[in-house]
Order: sequence, then structure tokens, then C-alpha cells
Amino acid sequence: MPVRRQFPTGCFEAADVLNGRVEPNYQKVLTRLLAAHAIAERLTAEGYGRVYGFIDDPALTKIIEKNMAEERKHARLVYAALEELGVNESRADRSMLMVLKAPSFVAPRYFAEQAANELDLAMASISLDMTGLIMIGVNYKESSYAPHARAAEVILAEEEEHELFAANELRDAAERFGVDRVNAALREWLPRAVNFFGPPGSGFTFDCIRFGLKTRDNGELAELYLSLLERRVAQAGLQMPQLTPDYPHVLA
Repeated sequence: MPVRRQFPTGCFEAADVLNGRVEPNYQKVLTRLLAAHAIAERLTAEGYGRVYGFIDDPALTKIIEKNMAEERKHARLVYAALEELGVNESRADRSMLMVLKAPSFVAPRYFAEQAANELDLAMASISLDMTGLIMIGVNYKESSYAPHARAAEVILAEEEEHELFAANELRDAAERFGVDRVNAALREWLPRAVNFFGPPGSGFTFDCIRFGLKTRDNGELAELYLSLLERRVAQAGLQMPQLTPDYPHVLA
């Protein structure tokens, strides 16, 4: 049976949460969700900063600078929403220490800590910009927590350009590095990307949907991402890797 949503879009402000106008567990779930969103944005910004030093093409470095600045802005927006709830950036990040070790954070962590060339940039773009656009566009823009919904609207307007960049990068990478090399990179990156959505049917996601903080289950979002990416991969003349059906996904 589908989870029934209790609260409509944008019905709560920080004062409503802090003054007890909603049950205490709402604040707990909301804070965890915002902390995860904020640190994902921050890691993506750090990844752009990392690859910046490996790119010589002036046109590409200009795009990287723009994307990096916007990802930093996105992180600040979500951290600001946490501040309104009395949770500063350091506390939010500490709350994510164990979560960061989960499969859902492998892609942003790899981008921030190990990305080393233009091919990593292309793969990270389709792994993080596409997944982020889906997560924010499908889930967060309809959040019952108004500050998160407002932040999502701002982020979406800019992430759409990032996602277009990702689509172009995939085609360019196939031409520049060759189909075999890019197919190998896809096999390496795709499990990281699809796992970004997290486990399907979890108790946390159930609470998020029930409270109106999300609208769709992680498994549905992962399927949507794979269907969209498959078209992009085919258009670039590449081969879509096959994955195992269950989370955490690995190559089949």
C-alpha cells in the first residue's frame, strides 16, 4: 500500500517546527534529510574544485568555475535552512559521519577525494548532476518544509544547466577518449551513481514520504535515472552497463 502523505507542500516554516506545531519526529527526520542534502552539495563543489587543477582547456575551466560556485551556493542554502532549526554546519556534518560511509555517498566522496582528470569530470557530472536534478526536482521542490522547497527551486534553475553540461560532456568524452575507455569509466561509475539514491523501502524514506519531505521512494528514483541515462548513453554511441537488481547495486 502506498505511503499516505500527511502534509502538503510548503506548509511549515522553521517557527512551526521549533514551536512544536508538528510532532517531534518531523524535526528529527527533516534535520537528517537536510544534513544529507547539504553535505552532498558541498562534496560536489569540492569535486569541481579538485578537477579544476587537472584541466587545461580554458573554456572547460570556465564552466567548472561556474558550476563550483553554484554548488557552493546550493550547499550554503541548505546549511542556512539547518541554521534556522538551530543546527550549525559543523553539527550537521558530524551527524553524517556514519552515513558518509554508506554506498549512497560513494559517488560524491570519490569526486571530492579522488577525481583526477576530465573523464572523471564527465562521469561525475552524469553521476551527480543528473541524480541531483532528479532528487531535487522530484522530491525536494514539493517538500512540506517551506525553506527546503524554496531552496530547491533556486537549485533546480541552476542544476538544469549542469545536467545539460553533463550530457554534452558524455558525447565529447566518447569522441575524445574513445568508446572503449568511456565504456570502462561507465562501468566504474554507474554503480556509484545509482546507489546515490539510497536503499529502497527504508524506514527513513517511509517517514520522509509520510511527512511530505519526499514524494517518491528511492527505488523509483533510481529506475527513473537509469531510464534517462540509458538514452544518453545510446545517443553517445556507448554501452549501458548491466547492474544487479538490489541495493547496493554492483555490476552484474
